[in-house]
Amino acid sequence: MDNYSVILLILVAVLLSSTACLLGVLITRRQSSSVSSFNYPVPEEKTPPDGERMLEEAPATVYEIADRRRSELLEKFKIYMIENKPYLNNRVSLETVAVRLGTNKTTLSKLINDKFGMNFRQLLNSYRVKEAMELFSKNNKMTTEELKKASGFKSISTFTSSFSRFTGCTPGEYCKKVTGR
Repeated sequence: MDNYSVILLILVAVLLSSTACLLGVLITRRQSSSVSSFNYPVPEEKTPPDGERMLEEAPATVYEIADRRRSELLEKFKIYMIENKPYLNNRVSLETVAVRLGTNKTTLSKLINDKFGMNFRQLLNSYRVKEAMELFSKNNKMTTEELKKASGFKSISTFTSSFSRFTGCTPGEYCKKVTGR
């Protein structure tokens, strides 16, 4: 290699390292200016003197709001079920109830699962069983087929299995116990 090639190689190396340093400075300045221009939404009275964010306070507020909304939705759901008795319609769906309550089916489903320990269909059937028991107490001459229809069940097998699950006896056994026949 002659002297000319060595000098050219050194110049290229100096030029590349200068460019890399300049890019590093520019990137650092850009990052620091974007961080300093962002204002965190922390109320002034809660900001500590050293300017650190109080992260432990933010989630509590979010959870309190979420809990209040869940409680309100649960109350609306209970009132809707008692006053409107949608379970008497054997075509009622989670989606139609959710729309009536102003929420979505995922939120309502999770709320039902968490609060009642059962899915939407099982909860509907528990309301239907209670309705069948009330109907029979008012008119103990009703047949199981009439009770099934009047309480919102589509099939006799679902009526029987749900009734057994929630009362510990079949509808026929329950009717015999109540009437003594």
